[in-house]
Parts: sequence; C-alpha cells; structure tokens
Amino acid sequence: MLKENGIQKVKLFDADESCMKALSGSGIEVMVAIPNNQLSEMNDYDRAMQWVKKNVTSYNFRGEVNIK
Repeated sequence: MLKENGIQKVKLFDADESCMKALSGSGIEVMVAIPNNQLSEMNDYDRAMQWVKKNVTSYNFRGEVNIK
C-alpha cells in the first residue's frame, strides 16, 4: 500500500515487529526511533547495540531497505 501510493520513506516511533516484518524487502527507507521510555538506557553502548540487534538487524532486509 505504501509503495502503491509512492511513499519511499517512513519513520517508525518504535520497532514494532509487525511493521518491521512488513517493511522487510519492500525497498522503502525506514527510520526507526527508540521509544522515549528507553532513551536513558541507550547511554550504555552495549545496551544500545543489543537493542539494535534485537529490533533492527534481526530482520532480513537483504540490503533492500535503508535503515537509519
């Protein structure tokens, strides 16, 4: 539906699993934000990397989606 309407970029305000799965392989550029209640935790590099691994890199985007 997004592609049919010419949408090339989206911003998600949380890494919702269903949205991430739907965008995987779509070719749409995705910007993923961290929920406000988790911002203070992201001061720790290892914790931030764990969040990215769980919520972003665990999806098979195969280089077709530009994640920011």
